[in-house]
Amino acid sequence: MTEMTHAEWMAKGTELFGSDQMNWKFVCPCCGFIQTAEDYKAAGASSDAVAFSCVGRWAGSKREALGAKGKGPCNYAGGGLFRLNPVLVDGKHQVFAFAEGKL
Repeated sequence: MTEMTHAEWMAKGTELFGSDQMNWKFVCPCCGFIQTAEDYKAAGASSDAVAFSCVGRWAGSKREALGAKGKGPCNYAGGGLFRLNPVLVDGKHQVFAFAEGKL
């Protein structure tokens, strides 16, 4: 598991994707689907879900609009029995990894 402070996490996101957090990309640790904060908003998810649970939990019939192909997005929940989220922020928030180098 990668550990970082909130400030480090924010700096990394800005470095990779710019200051507009709606464009930051995260990869689901379960299905590998790459999603943005804008995708969560479009699917009707709360901001608390971003980078915590796969956007597929809210996408429903909107999966194709998110570019769904193959197995993702899925129904993974970060707070379930199996906590696969690989990044620990401030020692308490487990989140998805940034989709570094992935489009």
